[in-house]
Amino acid sequence: MRQQAIGGWRRAGWLVLMICLLLTGLTSSAVVRAQEPQRQRAFVYGINAALENTYTGSFAPPSVPTLYLLADQTSIISSRMTEIYFWAITNEYKASWELLNEPVAGALEIVQGGQVIQQTEPTSYTIHYQTHGSEVNAQLFLGRDADSAHTRFSAEQQRYQAELSAYYKAQQDWTAVADDANQRAQKGEKVTIPPAPQPPEPMSVTSNGVNQGIPVNLPVGSYQLRLRGRDGAIVPGSARALVVFGPRRAAIGYMVAPETRWTTPDQVDDLSDVIVGTSNSQIYLVPHTVREFPAHAYALLQDPQQQIGETTDWTWVMGAPITAGQLEIVAAGQPPERLALTPYRVNQVAGTTLGYQIQQFVPDPQHPNAAPDLIGFPIHIDQPGSGFEIRMLSPQGEVLAGSSRLVRTPSATPLSLLLLLSALPLAVGAAVIVRRRMQLRLPRNTAG
Repeated sequence: MRQQAIGGWRRAGWLVLMICLLLTGLTSSAVVRAQEPQRQRAFVYGINAALENTYTGSFAPPSVPTLYLLADQTSIISSRMTEIYFWAITNEYKASWELLNEPVAGALEIVQGGQVIQQTEPTSYTIHYQTHGSEVNAQLFLGRDADSAHTRFSAEQQRYQAELSAYYKAQQDWTAVADDANQRAQKGEKVTIPPAPQPPEPMSVTSNGVNQGIPVNLPVGSYQLRLRGRDGAIVPGSARALVVFGPRRAAIGYMVAPETRWTTPDQVDDLSDVIVGTSNSQIYLVPHTVREFPAHAYALLQDPQQQIGETTDWTWVMGAPITAGQLEIVAAGQPPERLALTPYRVNQVAGTTLGYQIQQFVPDPQHPNAAPDLIGFPIHIDQPGSGFEIRMLSPQGEVLAGSSRLVRTPSATPLSLLLLLSALPLAVGAAVIVRRRMQLRLPRNTAG
């Protein structure tokens, strides 16, 4: 009887365990189903929006009634059919391009004042991104130029892959020779190890490939856009408002690259910005064009789904680097000093010490495609508390409007003074406490 009871308890335990596992599996599958987004088929616009010197990619689902583009610059709009779903974490719609990405045939119509002012068919395009140090500039190619540019890029890519394969093979051969030389050296032989092979210069251009899109280049204004299908009807969901905007003013800004952290430069774009440096340091100023755009429109240009309220603020945007001119330094009591734009190459310090060395760029005939990492004005800051003004001159020697900035070096405060200032509140507090305790200890006057 006891053995039967034990067996019954065991069978009951196994049954309970199986039920728990079954419930856990059902719960997990329900959670997975609950987390799967609800997708819907929708017409969207894929956008490669032109910025100051590059492009930014985004898409406009049906929830976006208005598109924003920069004036007098060519952006690319692509009409697509895809599946979208709402992502509550970022409060925006996402596209499942991997599930559906069908081009919608038709001509893009630009309407203003009730009249169609432009009708454009899709064409081939490609965007090449050129890297110069920490900066990236983009170039758009359209039509036959896009096909030619892609052919050149593919040839350059194949050349680089061939050089890279040859380098890996040479590296293996050199390693074998070096190992053999080390073994013979350990036996007392006199050996000479050949220099190690050098890797090829990495490609400085990347490409998004050849795609189909509709180029849009318009002056400042408010428009409507829509897609007219091959059947002559307007494609449902394609009608949107279009705002094309431009800058209200332009100036000269600077990318400030300290020698110790050139990979994270500071941007000086606002006219009231001050360049702050540390004493006994070297900085490099890379001049750029800067333009001031309406902040609201520029934010929606980069992300049409961004949740942003109406604002009248303006924002400075740094554009392409300036490659010609001089920098004039004006300091009190000294004659003006002029500096020339100089190309530099940045080398990482070898060994355990982290850092960089910025050296003047010298063209190497063995690497004709090598380019400088930065082109700027070198400025050495001497003692703390110094200050001067900089301004940029055109090749004709004229001061460029909006290029003047102040350069300041904070004065170094002695450590003893900092300690004294920090200890002063403590000393005052201690004096107050001591005074109160002494008052409590004084004898009180008693009536006779």
